[in-house]
Amino acid sequence: MNRINVANVSGNLSNTARAYWQNDKVRLAIQILFVIGMGVATAYGKKLHPSMGIPGSSAVWWLMPMMVGKIAVRRDGAGLLMGSTVALCTIPIGLEHTMVYNLGLYGITGLVLDMFPHLPKANIRNPFGAIACGTLAHMVKFGFILTAALTSSVTKHFLIVGILESAGLHLAFGAAAGLVGWIPYAIWKLKQGSKK
Repeated sequence: MNRINVANVSGNLSNTARAYWQNDKVRLAIQILFVIGMGVATAYGKKLHPSMGIPGSSAVWWLMPMMVGKIAVRRDGAGLLMGSTVALCTIPIGLEHTMVYNLGLYGITGLVLDMFPHLPKANIRNPFGAIACGTLAHMVKFGFILTAALTSSVTKHFLIVGILESAGLHLAFGAAAGLVGWIPYAIWKLKQGSKK
């Protein structure tokens, strides 16, 4: 009777996975699929977040997956791909606004995520960098909404609440989303350190 050496099988699978990961085309395909998945998670986060009636409060639900995606995949364009994916999910998921408006909202957020790591001493993989990135991304999205609202005849809720108060709330929720988006990376790093 042949016994299967579980450690040997596990080692072979690990080596096979490592060999695939070393292939640039396979790694890029996996990263693209992951980023698109985070874009879909962002769209669902926006759609399914519990309404609190507080301006900017949905950021923890939709910005967090974008932060996770950008922290995990540091390629330029990953943020824009996630934002574009959210816009493409507008109709199938039933998000508010038009696809073009959502492309502006989430596309600009993704661009901020893509540009942030290029700032001097900006490290999205540490908690302060993640907080700063989340805050900046959410404030730029707020600026997009504010600009659209000021040039539109439709009154937005934050104009009733007050622009400064709404900006402060967006700032706080953006920081929270950045921090919450950083936590999975921190847990992964801790597990990697404990394996050594």
